[in-house]
Parts: sequence; structure tokens; C-alpha cells
Amino acid sequence: MMENDMGRCCSALACVVGLLASPAAWAQDPAPPPADPGAAAAAGATAAAEPAAPAPQESQIPSWFRFDADSLGLQLWAGASHQVGPISLSSDIYLTTLGTAEFDIGPAFTMGPVTINPMVGFSFNFMTMEPAALVAPQLFTFVDSKPVYFESWILGSFSSMFNESVQNYVYTRDFLLYYPIDDFGIGPHFEATVDLNEVALEDDPLTAGADVDASGLASLQVGGVIGLNYGTGNKLLLYLGYETQEESQIGGNKLAGRFTFVHNF
Repeated sequence: MMENDMGRCCSALACVVGLLASPAAWAQDPAPPPADPGAAAAAGATAAAEPAAPAPQESQIPSWFRFDADSLGLQLWAGASHQVGPISLSSDIYLTTLGTAEFDIGPAFTMGPVTINPMVGFSFNFMTMEPAALVAPQLFTFVDSKPVYFESWILGSFSSMFNESVQNYVYTRDFLLYYPIDDFGIGPHFEATVDLNEVALEDDPLTAGADVDASGLASLQVGGVIGLNYGTGNKLLLYLGYETQEESQIGGNKLAGRFTFVHNF
């Protein structure tokens, strides 16, 4: 008799402990019974008989998305890096609102905080359905050594092989950021464009008053840039500068600027 009483007490105590250990159950409604208990039992038996499918693995391909907004309008990039044997192969797609699409590819070499990425590219104009330019050579340099970050672009664009009325040029964009705190950086910014050929902007360059776009320094901008970490994997770049070349001052405005958003996956 005493053993029966002790058994009942232990059972009651176990129920109380079970309820105290599951307070989340108090805040939830009980799950409704299945509409077809027989079907549910059969499904349970099948699931028990089959091994569970492995969870899908996350992609190991580093990738990124970027957009710039400046005097050229909205420009979009998407890129990734694939490991091909011992080589890290970088590629990207570049789109503009003028109907031009460009594909770039090249190896990336990383040495400590320094990454050097030579690339070649080809652009196509989907408005005219014609090739637009051979974009080569290209050289991108990145130095990420906190609290200092440096980025440099150097690239050539050759269009005259497809259209004699389009300028060939060399372009560079370079800036340095110093981060006094982890999420805020500030520093100088420089960019320039050098035209490589003379382009007649009218059908007959011998016609009186013909406008000829000559070679030489077409744009030279100096200014400053701010870098902001903007959530996980996100960065904002805000550039404001001064255009020193009168022919590149849009509407006589000497100010130049750019808003950039980058997300790394």
C-alpha cells in the first residue's frame, strides 16, 4: 500500500516538473489533429523508413552587388569570384541606363591585405544592337589594412574599332579612406579621363564649323569621400569633388559627385 502511494506521488511530481519545464507550451494553442489520422500515420511511417535528406549547403562563391549614381546616370554591377584550381577568377557584369552591358573577367591575386585584379572586358550596346567597346587593359587594386583602405581603378576603353565617332579613353579612379572608428572613414578622392583620339562630331569634319573632340585630358576631378559601414555586408560611399576641366562641367557646374552602395554576399 505504501509503495502504491509513493508511486502516485512520484507520478504527480513528474507531471508538475514537466509543466514547469515547458512554459512555452502555455502560450501556444494545441496543434489541431490531422484531418486523416490514417494518412498521417502512413506518412509518419514512410518518413521513418526513409533517411532524412541532407540540408542544402550554402554557396561558397564570394559575390557582390553594387550601384553608382553620378553624372553618367545609374550604373549597376554584379560580380563573383570562382576558385579555379589555384587561381581565383573574378568576373562581373556592368549595366547602364543607356543600354550598354559589359562583361569583365580576370584573375585576382591576394597578398596579405593587398588584392590586385587585372581584367579584360567587352561591352555591347543593346539600344543599337552593336558592339560598343573593348575594355582593356583593366587593373583594380585594393588595400584593406585597417584603419586604412585604398582603392584604385585604371582601365582603357577602345570603341573606335566599332564606331569611329566614339572616343577611346583611359580612366582612373583612386581614393583613400582613414577609419578613426570601425564604421566611419574619410579621405581624399581623385579621378581623371584622358581621351586618346580625335573624333569628328559631324559627318564631314571638313565642313566649316565642324566640332572636333580632340585628344588630351578630358576630365580631372579632385575631392573627398566618406565611407560608411551600413549593416552586415553593406557599405556606402559618398563622393563630392571639383571638376577642373571646363568641357566636362555639365551646365557650367563645377561640382562632381557620386553615391555608391555595395553589398557583399
